[in-house]
Amino acid sequence: MPALLGWVVFLVAVFAAPMYLSNQYDLRLAILVCLLGGASIGWNLLGGYANQISLGHITFFGIGMYTVAIFQTTLHLSPWLAIPVAVLLSVAIAALIGWPSFRLSGHYFALATLALLPVSELIASGWESLTGGARGLSVPILPSGLASLQFDTPEPFFYVSAVFLVVVLVIARVVRFSTLGMRLSAIRSNPEAATLAGVNQFRSKMTTLLISAAIVAVAGALYGAFLQYVDPRTAFSWDTTLNLVLFAIVGGLQFWWGPLLGAAILVPLNEYASLQLSGNLSALGQLAYGVILLVLIIFQPRGLGGLLQTLFHRLEGGSKK
Repeated sequence: MPALLGWVVFLVAVFAAPMYLSNQYDLRLAILVCLLGGASIGWNLLGGYANQISLGHITFFGIGMYTVAIFQTTLHLSPWLAIPVAVLLSVAIAALIGWPSFRLSGHYFALATLALLPVSELIASGWESLTGGARGLSVPILPSGLASLQFDTPEPFFYVSAVFLVVVLVIARVVRFSTLGMRLSAIRSNPEAATLAGVNQFRSKMTTLLISAAIVAVAGALYGAFLQYVDPRTAFSWDTTLNLVLFAIVGGLQFWWGPLLGAAILVPLNEYASLQLSGNLSALGQLAYGVILLVLIIFQPRGLGGLLQTLFHRLEGGSKK
């Protein structure tokens, strides 16, 4: 019952956001929290649940951005048609990376995904006829409406991003408490013992990777539709890769809602730092990120989610966090 009540409060708070956010800028920040938080949740399915660190998930994000832009600029097709194509492309690339990497022990998967970033940026920069090269692609202004994913005000797009976020949260929760989630927990805790217990590590990791890539691709597609512009640096940004990881760490890797909590704190913090600090002071924003991460690692290694869980158990009279 408390969990159901929490869900109801959360949904009301999310979908009522346009009523209590003071201006359009705040609403745009809320859209970023939904999209980047959803992408971080997708990353966390693999990086947090199974401890399979990916440093190239932003490639799937960039594929989503470019697919939407190409569909609207070159093919003159609906962005809704671009989303399943982006998912298929991302899943195919994820399978090509995961198939050999997960059959080897060690950090081969992290290294393989890390290699995706420069390769993806190089392809996007060099394939000018399709991607616009270094200049990128600007989506033409189309009539406002859900069909074009272009709106005169940010409120409709917020609802689109909020629905995406809720769907991703449901997927993350289902995976977390499913048989697959239990297998991933076993792999994270002790890979050798998991194998002896009959867990097929390759199948579990591959399944999770494909789900994760699909989620991040959809997030990228919606993000591209929101920006209405894409270039190689925006689509395959190393900063965005780090942010997806950082959101999950700050919020709590073991919590299906943890990355959203991290995004809800760090996205506004980053935007505020960018607006208020300039020149040499701009590095203070990154310094703040580092300090937050260091403090959490030392004092609350389970992230803010672990802190909230501890406080909740104390309020409930529990003795175990």
